Amino acid sequence: MQFQTDSPSTYTIPSGDHVVTLRNRKRMDLTSVKTIDRFDQEEFIVRTSQGQLQIRGEELRIVHLDVDKGLLTLEGNVKTLQYDDEDGHSRNILTKLFG
Repeated sequence: MQFQTDSPSTYTIPSGDHVVTLRNRKRMDLTSVKTIDRFDQEEFIVRTSQGQLQIRGEELRIVHLDVDKGLLTLEGNVKTLQYDDEDGHSRNILTKLFG
C-alpha cells in the first residue's frame, strides 16, 4: 500500500499497519479501518486493527472511503481522538502512541 503526501515523497505502509495522519486538525487519513460503527457531524466510531477509535469534532464528514483497502479520509474540525482497547478500557491517543 502506498500513501501519498502533499510533498513529492511517497511512503510505503506495510499491509495491516494502522496509521493515522492528521493535517492541521482539518483532514484525517486512517488505514486498517475495519468498520464504521456510527457517524454524524460531531462523532465517528471507527473499528481499526488497533481497537475502536472515537473521533470527535465539528462538521465531520467522509471525504473518501475504500472498504476493500480499509482506507478512510475525514474532513472537519477534529477535537479529540480516543482509542478503546479490546477489553473495553479507554486510552487517549498519546497513551496509545507512547505507552
